Amino acid sequence: MNKIMFALSLAKKSGKLIYGFDPVKQAVVDKTAKLVFVTSDTSEKTLKRVNQFCQDIIEVQVVPLTQFDVSQITNKLTGVFAVVDENIAILCKNAFNS
Repeated sequence: MNKIMFALSLAKKSGKLIYGFDPVKQAVVDKTAKLVFVTSDTSEKTLKRVNQFCQDIIEVQVVPLTQFDVSQITNKLTGVFAVVDENIAILCKNAFNS
């Protein structure tokens, strides 16, 4: 989990982490999102809505973190995130999959 938190912290500090349903949706529509993920405690309804607006555009990944876990970095309880930098997105994907 430390790798995931490090990657997300790096994304936040560099200004490349977007969070919240509407901002993430806009990033997907604008095609600036390189990675979209939701926390494990995000509601089924929200996950379904995220999958709908990401369909055929970008893959959605569910990560093994809660909204509270990620709020330690963002200072906001939310379950929907996007990374808008290709290299940081790769770092995050690798952290999620390790």
